[in-house]
Amino acid sequence: MKAFLLTIAAVQILHCSGIPSPKDALRVSVLKLNQITDTSNLCGITRRRVKDIYRTGKLSYNVDLTFSVKETVCSKNSGLEFDDSSCHFRTKKTAAKGFCKSHVEYFADEVIDVDVECQGLKTFDSRSGSFKSSENSIEVKTRKTSRPGVYKRVKQIKRLVTAGGFKRTLW
Repeated sequence: MKAFLLTIAAVQILHCSGIPSPKDALRVSVLKLNQITDTSNLCGITRRRVKDIYRTGKLSYNVDLTFSVKETVCSKNSGLEFDDSSCHFRTKKTAAKGFCKSHVEYFADEVIDVDVECQGLKTFDSRSGSFKSSENSIEVKTRKTSRPGVYKRVKQIKRLVTAGGFKRTLW
């Protein structure tokens, strides 16, 4: 009986330890994205990746994510969520798509800030009160050299620039 009670206590302690769930961070990121995009329909997730989860204080954590989204057939005014089973993706030709990165800050199991940036989607900037487009691209030329380490580094830089220039990178 003692072992059972200790197991339950351990599960409760771990559950309330303050470590955020990447699923929850992704969900609040896409909810925020759907608030700031210029599309009339909800965007749904097509790909996702956890970049980093790190502690910033005794009860605070940050979660960095990257994800791709595509416009669904569900209107923002429908009252449905982006992950509702009836919200199918629009056809390839008409759907808006984007590649996004987000930074979610947690304190004591609560989300305190969500920052989302996307390429390929027109978003509303709440600070300036205007829409901004992030569809501009930077071209990086690569060439093979006799030093493979240099070529590999140039390829990494090209991927970084193409993906949107993240602040935190893992080389």
